[in-house]
Amino acid sequence: MSTEVIHAHDHVAHPTPLGLVRASETALFIASPLLAAGSLSLIGVVCADADKVRFTGPALLLIAAAVISLLLSIQLGYHARQWIYSYEDLRNWTARQQPSLEQLENQAKHFQKGRGKLERAGMAYDVGTVLLGFGVALVLVPRGHGDLATWRWIATGLVGAAAVGEAAWILNTYFRWRYWLLRRRAIRAQQSMKEVDQHDV
Repeated sequence: MSTEVIHAHDHVAHPTPLGLVRASETALFIASPLLAAGSLSLIGVVCADADKVRFTGPALLLIAAAVISLLLSIQLGYHARQWIYSYEDLRNWTARQQPSLEQLENQAKHFQKGRGKLERAGMAYDVGTVLLGFGVALVLVPRGHGDLATWRWIATGLVGAAAVGEAAWILNTYFRWRYWLLRRRAIRAQQSMKEVDQHDV
Protein backbone atom coordinates (compact mmCIF):
# COMPACT_ATOMS: atom_id res chain seq x y z
CA MET A 1 0.00 0.00 0.00
CA SER A 2 1.45 3.37 -0.99
CA THR A 3 1.96 5.88 1.82
CA GLU A 4 3.32 8.66 -0.37
CA VAL A 5 2.14 12.05 0.77
CA ILE A 6 0.91 14.35 -2.00
CA HIS A 7 1.82 17.98 -1.50
CA ALA A 8 -0.80 20.00 -3.37
CA HIS A 9 1.36 23.12 -3.57
CA ASP A 10 3.84 21.22 -5.74
CA HIS A 11 1.20 20.55 -8.41
CA VAL A 12 -1.55 23.19 -8.24
CA ALA A 13 -1.25 26.11 -10.68
CA HIS A 14 -2.25 29.61 -9.66
CA PRO A 15 -2.52 32.97 -11.44
CA THR A 16 0.27 35.52 -11.32
CA PRO A 17 -0.60 38.01 -9.98
CA LEU A 18 -3.17 36.31 -7.78
CA GLY A 19 -5.87 38.84 -8.66
CA LEU A 20 -5.58 38.20 -12.40
CA VAL A 21 -8.73 36.10 -12.77
CA ARG A 22 -10.92 38.46 -10.75
CA ALA A 23 -9.60 41.49 -12.62
CA SER A 24 -10.24 39.73 -15.94
CA GLU A 25 -13.79 38.88 -14.91
CA THR A 26 -14.44 42.53 -14.06
CA ALA A 27 -13.17 43.68 -17.44
CA LEU A 28 -14.65 40.91 -19.60
CA PHE A 29 -18.00 40.32 -17.93
CA ILE A 30 -18.87 43.78 -16.56
CA ALA A 31 -16.98 46.51 -18.39
CA SER A 32 -16.97 44.88 -21.82
CA PRO A 33 -20.77 44.36 -22.08
CA LEU A 34 -21.39 47.91 -20.87
CA LEU A 35 -18.93 49.34 -23.38
CA ALA A 36 -20.43 47.25 -26.19
CA ALA A 37 -23.94 48.41 -25.30
CA GLY A 38 -22.81 52.02 -25.17
CA SER A 39 -21.06 51.63 -28.52
CA LEU A 40 -24.23 50.31 -30.13
CA SER A 41 -26.15 53.30 -28.78
CA LEU A 42 -23.46 55.61 -30.13
CA ILE A 43 -23.83 54.06 -33.59
CA GLY A 44 -27.52 54.94 -33.51
CA VAL A 45 -26.75 58.52 -32.47
CA VAL A 46 -24.16 58.95 -35.23
CA CYS A 47 -26.53 57.60 -37.86
CA ALA A 48 -29.31 59.89 -36.68
CA ASP A 49 -27.10 63.01 -36.63
CA ALA A 50 -24.76 62.21 -39.49
CA ASP A 51 -24.95 65.79 -40.74
CA LYS A 52 -23.32 67.00 -37.50
CA VAL A 53 -20.31 64.65 -37.67
CA ARG A 54 -17.45 65.41 -40.02
CA PHE A 55 -16.10 61.85 -40.36
CA THR A 56 -19.28 59.80 -40.13
CA GLY A 57 -18.09 56.80 -42.17
CA PRO A 58 -14.72 56.25 -40.44
CA ALA A 59 -16.30 56.83 -37.03
CA LEU A 60 -18.98 54.21 -37.66
CA LEU A 61 -16.37 51.77 -38.92
CA LEU A 62 -14.19 52.15 -35.82
CA ILE A 63 -17.12 51.91 -33.42
CA ALA A 64 -18.52 48.83 -35.19
CA ALA A 65 -15.08 47.20 -35.03
CA ALA A 66 -14.93 48.07 -31.33
CA VAL A 67 -18.27 46.35 -30.72
CA ILE A 68 -17.07 43.22 -32.49
CA SER A 69 -13.82 43.18 -30.53
CA LEU A 70 -15.58 43.71 -27.20
CA LEU A 71 -18.12 40.95 -27.91
CA LEU A 72 -15.25 38.69 -28.94
CA SER A 73 -13.55 39.34 -25.61
CA ILE A 74 -16.70 38.21 -23.78
CA GLN A 75 -16.85 34.99 -25.78
CA LEU A 76 -13.15 34.25 -25.31
CA GLY A 77 -13.43 35.04 -21.61
CA TYR A 78 -16.36 32.65 -21.27
CA HIS A 79 -14.41 29.82 -22.87
CA ALA A 80 -11.32 30.64 -20.80
CA ARG A 81 -13.16 30.69 -17.48
CA GLN A 82 -14.32 27.09 -17.94
CA TRP A 83 -10.72 25.90 -17.57
CA ILE A 84 -9.69 28.04 -14.60
CA TYR A 85 -10.56 26.74 -11.16
CA SER A 86 -8.79 26.82 -7.82
CA TYR A 87 -7.70 24.10 -5.43
CA GLU A 88 -10.73 24.85 -3.25
CA ASP A 89 -13.01 24.48 -6.28
CA LEU A 90 -11.41 21.12 -6.96
CA ARG A 91 -12.01 19.95 -3.40
CA ASN A 92 -15.59 21.20 -3.32
CA TRP A 93 -16.66 19.79 -6.67
CA THR A 94 -14.97 16.41 -6.20
CA ALA A 95 -16.13 16.18 -2.57
CA ARG A 96 -12.65 15.03 -1.59
CA GLN A 97 -10.56 16.52 1.19
CA GLN A 98 -7.41 15.51 -0.66
CA PRO A 99 -7.74 15.37 -4.48
CA SER A 100 -5.72 12.73 -6.27
CA LEU A 101 -2.43 13.45 -7.99
CA GLU A 102 -4.09 13.05 -11.39
CA GLN A 103 -6.74 15.64 -10.48
CA LEU A 104 -4.07 18.08 -9.29
CA GLU A 105 -2.08 17.65 -12.49
CA ASN A 106 -5.23 18.13 -14.56
CA GLN A 107 -5.93 21.34 -12.68
CA ALA A 108 -2.51 22.65 -13.65
CA LYS A 109 -2.99 21.65 -17.31
CA HIS A 110 -6.46 23.15 -17.43
CA PHE A 111 -5.22 26.35 -15.83
CA GLN A 112 -2.49 26.79 -18.44
CA LYS A 113 -5.05 26.24 -21.20
CA GLY A 114 -7.45 28.73 -19.65
CA ARG A 115 -4.64 31.24 -19.06
CA GLY A 116 -3.81 31.25 -22.77
CA LYS A 117 -7.46 31.83 -23.69
CA LEU A 118 -7.71 34.54 -21.04
CA GLU A 119 -4.74 36.37 -22.55
CA ARG A 120 -6.42 36.39 -25.96
CA ALA A 121 -9.64 37.65 -24.37
CA GLY A 122 -7.70 40.44 -22.70
CA MET A 123 -6.11 41.40 -26.00
CA ALA A 124 -9.54 41.56 -27.68
CA TYR A 125 -10.82 43.75 -24.84
CA ASP A 126 -7.83 46.09 -25.07
CA VAL A 127 -8.18 46.40 -28.85
CA GLY A 128 -11.88 47.12 -28.44
CA THR A 129 -11.26 49.95 -25.97
CA VAL A 130 -8.66 51.54 -28.27
CA LEU A 131 -10.94 51.34 -31.31
CA LEU A 132 -13.79 52.80 -29.31
CA GLY A 133 -11.57 55.66 -28.13
CA PHE A 134 -10.57 56.59 -31.66
CA GLY A 135 -14.15 56.20 -32.84
CA VAL A 136 -15.42 58.59 -30.15
CA ALA A 137 -12.66 61.05 -31.06
CA LEU A 138 -13.85 61.08 -34.68
CA VAL A 139 -17.46 61.53 -33.61
CA LEU A 140 -16.46 64.61 -31.61
CA VAL A 141 -14.79 66.31 -34.59
CA PRO A 142 -17.19 69.16 -35.46
CA ARG A 143 -18.54 69.96 -38.87
CA GLY A 144 -18.59 73.71 -39.37
CA HIS A 145 -18.10 76.44 -36.80
CA GLY A 146 -21.02 76.22 -34.42
CA ASP A 147 -21.22 77.30 -30.79
CA LEU A 148 -19.73 74.01 -29.57
CA ALA A 149 -17.04 73.70 -32.23
CA THR A 150 -14.21 74.85 -29.98
CA TRP A 151 -15.26 72.63 -27.13
CA ARG A 152 -15.66 69.67 -29.45
CA TRP A 153 -12.14 70.19 -30.78
CA ILE A 154 -10.81 70.25 -27.22
CA ALA A 155 -12.76 67.09 -26.38
CA THR A 156 -11.46 65.47 -29.56
CA GLY A 157 -7.90 66.21 -28.52
CA LEU A 158 -8.43 64.81 -25.02
CA VAL A 159 -10.10 61.61 -26.19
CA GLY A 160 -7.60 61.17 -29.02
CA ALA A 161 -4.67 61.60 -26.65
CA ALA A 162 -6.19 59.07 -24.25
CA ALA A 163 -6.68 56.60 -27.10
CA VAL A 164 -3.08 57.06 -28.26
CA GLY A 165 -1.85 56.55 -24.69
CA GLU A 166 -3.94 53.41 -24.33
CA ALA A 167 -2.63 52.06 -27.63
CA ALA A 168 0.98 52.76 -26.63
CA TRP A 169 0.48 51.04 -23.27
CA ILE A 170 -1.05 47.99 -24.94
CA LEU A 171 1.76 47.73 -27.48
CA ASN A 172 4.32 47.96 -24.70
CA THR A 173 2.49 45.29 -22.72
CA TYR A 174 2.02 42.70 -25.47
CA PHE A 175 4.84 43.33 -27.88
CA ARG A 176 7.87 44.34 -25.87
CA TRP A 177 10.88 42.15 -26.60
CA ARG A 178 11.42 41.13 -22.99
CA TYR A 179 7.87 39.79 -22.72
CA TRP A 180 8.29 37.56 -25.75
CA LEU A 181 11.75 36.44 -24.65
CA LEU A 182 10.49 35.38 -21.23
CA ARG A 183 7.44 33.72 -22.76
CA ARG A 184 9.63 31.78 -25.18
CA ARG A 185 11.86 30.63 -22.35
CA ALA A 186 8.84 29.53 -20.32
CA ILE A 187 7.49 27.50 -23.26
CA ARG A 188 10.86 25.84 -23.78
CA ALA A 189 11.08 25.02 -20.07
CA GLN A 190 7.61 23.43 -20.15
CA GLN A 191 8.53 21.41 -23.23
CA SER A 192 11.72 20.22 -21.56
CA MET A 193 9.79 19.15 -18.46
CA LYS A 194 7.31 17.22 -20.61
CA GLU A 195 10.15 15.46 -22.41
CA VAL A 196 11.73 14.49 -19.10
CA ASP A 197 8.41 13.19 -17.76
CA GLN A 198 7.83 11.14 -20.91
CA HIS A 199 11.35 9.76 -20.71
CA ASP A 200 10.85 8.76 -17.08
CA VAL A 201 7.60 6.98 -17.96
